[in-house]
Amino acid sequence: MARWSAGHPWRAMVGWFVFVALCLGTGIAVGGNPATAADYRIGEAGRAEAMAEDGGLQQRPVERVLITAAPGTGRLDRAEADAAAREVAERMRELPDVRAVSAPVRSADGSAVRVDVTMFGDEREGKEHVDPLLARTAAVQKAHPGLRVEETGSPSIGKGTDQQRGDDLARTEIIALPVTLVTLLLVFSSVAMALVPVLLALTSIAASIGLSTLASHAFPDAGIGTNVILLIGLAVGVDYTLFYLKREREERARAGGRLAPAAVVELAAATSGRAVVFSGLAVAVSSATLFLVDNVIFSSIAVGAIVVTLVAVLSSLTVLPALLAVLGARAERRAERRAARAAAGGRPVRQRAPRRSGPGRVSPRRCCAASAGGPPWRWPPPSSGCSRRRPGARP
Repeated sequence: MARWSAGHPWRAMVGWFVFVALCLGTGIAVGGNPATAADYRIGEAGRAEAMAEDGGLQQRPVERVLITAAPGTGRLDRAEADAAAREVAERMRELPDVRAVSAPVRSADGSAVRVDVTMFGDEREGKEHVDPLLARTAAVQKAHPGLRVEETGSPSIGKGTDQQRGDDLARTEIIALPVTLVTLLLVFSSVAMALVPVLLALTSIAASIGLSTLASHAFPDAGIGTNVILLIGLAVGVDYTLFYLKREREERARAGGRLAPAAVVELAAATSGRAVVFSGLAVAVSSATLFLVDNVIFSSIAVGAIVVTLVAVLSSLTVLPALLAVLGARAERRAERRAARAAAGGRPVRQRAPRRSGPGRVSPRRCCAASAGGPPWRWPPPSSGCSRRRPGARP
């Protein structure tokens, strides 16, 4: 696969981006399957919870509105607190997602009043419908500035957790991507070479998000799949690409200009490409052991890790060899133009093996497999059956 990609770089690159677009588009069109409360039921506790639900005793999403004195205002004004509690109850009863509103409950010392609001549906699904309740609580707070009116409960806590997770994910993107790009720029001193690992990692992440969305219909998503894909995808994608780039540069330097860019990429693929494949399979197999826990959270982690690792391996076998072949050919052409300008101006030309065809240069069509043996500068080996002669030359 890597050899074909190096020999047909533009087809490989177009095919890769079409693959990424299809994965992401299909995932968006089909939609995900988030985990429900039943997916979290494990063991004896899970069976007991299922029995309670069958008997109509399941836990309902409950929000609690607490009314206290505003900071710095002294003791709680009972008359104003009772008025705010009545207003909270009236506003909440108007909402279609509210099942019941309890009578206000006063604390023993009279410093707080609490109103419990029970919602329809499952406890874990309440966070999807809690926004109107929070808005009504905020309206009561605005109408009573002398009081402190706060709302909490499992739905609002779940919504806050999701928001915090999203903020952390955005912060990771803001920090990790620039740091990675700056580090690669310092290492390669080339914008093009620094962008290659980042581009491959980002496209792998995009494709993995789409595929994990489809996989969620078999393994429900606990809400952490995207975080796992981003963290592991960026690390694995950049790591595999750097491994490939290092090997390709070593082979290019060893060949000394005697091999075409595509042939150099084929040599790198025969060694580092194989190592990347085995490394990716090892990561995928080890991540699959998380399924043994039989927990929806660990299953979500396993799906994200497996999908993004395999997609990163696929990118290293397709689009990465194609990009290296294109960049290698462009670098050689740039070196030839630089040498020609230096020669025309009478400046000394840096000694460098020029790109040439014919005897002494192995083209992609004539390049033998790396397993044939022999150092690159003596390719093809005598026992490989390959020939360096031009077509039609006499033996």
